Amino acid sequence: MSKLLFCIIILVSFFSKSQSFAPAPGNPGSTAIHYDSSIIIDWASQVIVNRGPMNILNPSSGLASHGSENHAIGVATGLQVISLGDGGEAIATFNNPIINGIGPDFAIFENGFTDNYIELAFVEVSSDGINFFRFNSISETPSVIQSTNFTYTDCRYIHNLAGKYRYNYGTPFDLEELDGLIGLDINHITHVKIIDVIGSIDPTYGSFDSQGNIINDPFPTEFETGGFDLDAIAVIHSETQNLNQLKDIDVRFFPNPSQGDFVIQSGQELFFTIYDFQGRKLISGLVNGICKLNMEKYKPGIYSINFKSDSKSISSKILIY
Repeated sequence: MSKLLFCIIILVSFFSKSQSFAPAPGNPGSTAIHYDSSIIIDWASQVIVNRGPMNILNPSSGLASHGSENHAIGVATGLQVISLGDGGEAIATFNNPIINGIGPDFAIFENGFTDNYIELAFVEVSSDGINFFRFNSISETPSVIQSTNFTYTDCRYIHNLAGKYRYNYGTPFDLEELDGLIGLDINHITHVKIIDVIGSIDPTYGSFDSQGNIINDPFPTEFETGGFDLDAIAVIHSETQNLNQLKDIDVRFFPNPSQGDFVIQSGQELFFTIYDFQGRKLISGLVNGICKLNMEKYKPGIYSINFKSDSKSISSKILIY
């Protein structure tokens, strides 16, 4: 009886620790951002890559060579990518600095072909192009057996590592998590660095998360396409985008944030559409005067509202708490 109780305790402990984080796209609670989501306002304008070897255990294998830097510029395609190789890195810059807004501020896209084939990378940001600061990452993927190119990984074990989601879906990052770090202005991020995770479970070569766990990722990947495959970096909040832009057309939207009751006040006829975090249309209508919206049935989180007149289209964020 005591042995059975011991086994139950072990199992409960294991399952309570596993699968701690957001699930794959399309599942409740997923944080994945689709490449055509309305919350995306811009994309990386320049990317410089320093490739790593196809196999760090075999330097004679040469460097990863698939794709070009131009393939990581602009909108995510899921097809044209640049491969970083073991420990390779890419530094992206943007038309305008990224700022800390409500919720995630940018997202990184990889080209994993299924929800369970994952290639990961660390993410760092800089406000001067010199000093970089890394997001705390967590990997709870078991590290007893080495993951290979034929191994599936559950994205619910992964947090704050680029590549968590399959092609066409970006992994979001929130600058608020880095607030207070000396040398970093989270309202003026000029550079984003993506660093390939070396997935070996051999501590001599492997990569570790912020909690000291070794990260079990497919290894080795001795191909031209080895390592993290960078598709794109999407901007969600930038210096040119803020709530004052709504003054460009005659409309007010308040209170924001709210528990779910909002008022649209417009001095002209406008068409409005509200989208969820993944770009799905929830509410639409016309307003010319005052319109009251009740969104209490929707879960707390970030939403997007778009206003269109005959000649202008403007979007802003909504926060329900």
